[in-house]
Amino acid sequence: MDKVQERIPLDAARAASPHGPAAVTVFTTDVSLPRTIEAALESDRFRVSSRQQPQSLAGYLLDRRTDAVLFDLRLPVSTQIGVGRELRRLSMRPAIPVIGLCDAEMSHEERLAALADGFWDVVELPLASDELVAKLGTWTGLKRDVDEMHSCMLLDAETGHYTSQGIKRRLREMMALAQRIDDPISCVVFGADPPPDSLLATGDALMEMGRRFSLALHHQTRNSDVIGRLESLRFLVLAPHTPPAGAVQLAERFTSLSLSCYVDGDYAVTFSAGTAGTDGHNGQMQACPELLLAAANRALNQARSMGVAQVASAFGKLD
Repeated sequence: MDKVQERIPLDAARAASPHGPAAVTVFTTDVSLPRTIEAALESDRFRVSSRQQPQSLAGYLLDRRTDAVLFDLRLPVSTQIGVGRELRRLSMRPAIPVIGLCDAEMSHEERLAALADGFWDVVELPLASDELVAKLGTWTGLKRDVDEMHSCMLLDAETGHYTSQGIKRRLREMMALAQRIDDPISCVVFGADPPPDSLLATGDALMEMGRRFSLALHHQTRNSDVIGRLESLRFLVLAPHTPPAGAVQLAERFTSLSLSCYVDGDYAVTFSAGTAGTDGHNGQMQACPELLLAAANRALNQARSMGVAQVASAFGKLD
């Protein structure tokens, strides 16, 4: 394991905060409007697509791959009312800019009504094309900054693994899927054992040990496994399609690895592990998936009480 020296690439962070042209979606039934917008925008800064069904607007506002939404306010009044109602129903103001497009015939009162519904701004085309370009550049940049900050909350900057907050989100998603298809899923929590009194590891040594164990998890787990860093020396693996017995095998593989490195004098800290899992058909787990994580943490405490590089399981103890 000491031959692995590279840092874990933050591919997930890069994917969550994409670079390149901003993705702009235009909701309109006017086939000429997207072409007008494409001509006004710089092709290397924006990628324009169009949709004719405003009923799907909410989906775009929840999709972080969309950087801005342009909505044609010349659509029928009934459609505008429905969209306004949809914007007002959102639990929080969307981070994606939503801009209304109008022509010179739209009255001042109608423009104010659109702003009251939740549109960020109303821009008249073609008169204010330059204004639209400037505002889109500023707002899509701010939107991506918000995405970057949000990603930093979900991903550990040092390792690229999920943080505690990110793991809880992924746990809910994966548990819901496992419940839907009656698929097994398991959770393994690794924690560093206290070093013997005769081997007092320095802070730098502990950080290096944590980095090496993190790299081992990154390189030697399956692509479908989800890795989290809960604390500096505490890690978690969510293993889909894995029954409880498989979680024990996974845990033993890495606790044995840490023990072999300790025996070889590589570093003075070993890891123990606690496991918990379900074979599916568990409605309580669907209602409260955090029970899986809590059970694995309790099992880890039990493993640590038994010695170094130990594994304990929470079979039948998820409540």
